[in-house]
Amino acid sequence: MARVIDKSIGISQTVSRTLKDRKEEFVSGLSGGSIGEINAVTAIALVGYVSWCLINRNSSLFSEGQKWSSLSVTVDFLLNWIGLLLSITIYASSPLTLAVAIVTPAVLVSLTSKHNHRQRTKLTKGSASAPATAFLPKKPFITAYRGSMMIITALAILAVDFPVFPRRFAKVETWGTSLMDLGVGSFVFSMGIVSSRSIILEETNSGSGYFTKLYKSLRSTMTPLVLGLLRLVLVKNLEYQEHVTEYGVHWNFFITLVLVGPLSILLSPLFSYIPRAVVSIAISLVYEYFICKKEGFLSYLLLAPRTDLLSSNREGVFSLLGYLAIYLAGQSTGFYVLPSQRTKNNLFRPSREVKYTGSRFTSVSPIAGLITWFLTYFVLFKFVQNNHYYSVSRRLANLPYVLWVSAYNTGFLLCYAIIDKYMSPEWLSYESRIPISLDAINSNGMVMFLLANVTTGLTNMSLNTLDCSNSVSIIVLVLYSAFLAIVGASLYKMKIFVKL
Repeated sequence: MARVIDKSIGISQTVSRTLKDRKEEFVSGLSGGSIGEINAVTAIALVGYVSWCLINRNSSLFSEGQKWSSLSVTVDFLLNWIGLLLSITIYASSPLTLAVAIVTPAVLVSLTSKHNHRQRTKLTKGSASAPATAFLPKKPFITAYRGSMMIITALAILAVDFPVFPRRFAKVETWGTSLMDLGVGSFVFSMGIVSSRSIILEETNSGSGYFTKLYKSLRSTMTPLVLGLLRLVLVKNLEYQEHVTEYGVHWNFFITLVLVGPLSILLSPLFSYIPRAVVSIAISLVYEYFICKKEGFLSYLLLAPRTDLLSSNREGVFSLLGYLAIYLAGQSTGFYVLPSQRTKNNLFRPSREVKYTGSRFTSVSPIAGLITWFLTYFVLFKFVQNNHYYSVSRRLANLPYVLWVSAYNTGFLLCYAIIDKYMSPEWLSYESRIPISLDAINSNGMVMFLLANVTTGLTNMSLNTLDCSNSVSIIVLVLYSAFLAIVGASLYKMKIFVKL
């Protein structure tokens, strides 16, 4: 009897290891897809936001008294969650068809609504909250951008384990571009934008010294560090599938998130003389020089045996330079998109000085700043792409990757800013100009990101995702989306905002 039990356990362990190997092979050796397709698929987030704004502008569906109604919440969920889910799965090859299917009902609702814009202005203008007077107000287009980025990130980390998610969207092995590669960089860029708020405020607070700021930054990283170490322990002990060449043997994305903030503080004395955006590009150029010109460096990064702690985690250690560059680019972006007014030289530097005689070329509005830096990153990326030895590499976080991520994020943030400016009535309050689903996930970003990772792990441990049909995959992913959306909306409605 004991032999039978031992044999059964052995067979079970063999099957388990085989499934683990299959899952690792499923996300290994991939080469990605085209940047054009990635742009088209992620543009569904913009289509969902445009559709929401159309309905909000011309009907009362999302008005203050109805925004928590079943119909309003459902439409919001369909536009901002399910639209993106469909774009990265069954409509991945035909995003234009999906875009038309999303925007057409919104146009029809707008045209047939009994409440046109003029009528609604008379009804709500008097009750709308006064224009924000704070120097750093919450802006709908930034929330929409960050919320959509968080949603597509949460969807992709589980969807990638199902066959319905195209392999060209999963992280590439070494060279190439993919949706998930872009998502990782965009998360860091977005973190940079958020962190710039405290930098701007410190412009009038001379009491924060260098070591004080470094201590505060290190203290704020404790929770992500614990999460990163916890993830490492769980992955190693539960034999969860892992892709070693992604970050290394022990490194993971949480550790990267932990380190970019303190590293930027260490460089802060330099920013008094050189703008962050320039330092960002300089770091990438120096790193790229070593990749291209330093004999043996690239071979070490890609092929060296993993014999010690550094070599075992070389992808995470050296790609940190690229992610730091992206983080600094995000901080520089925050200087001109966050304040309510143009400030002195905000195209390059943080400032709270609004009464000055400054250059119109370096003191810009959010849209002007985004246009300037989008064109800068885009031109640089195209130049490097056409004249470089190597392609984009998320694994290395090389110069082409940094420029691609920066160009994409400034470009899409520009689109959100334009939509908000021309499609959302300015007299409405902030809460009336943003979908609940986007504001909710943005308000508890790290909590929702952690919840998405935990739910993804539990799903993978309880379900053989590799052998699921497309219909079963979509059902599971819709339930997963609904779970995250409900948790996020519930926390938001109860005004529970957890800062990790």
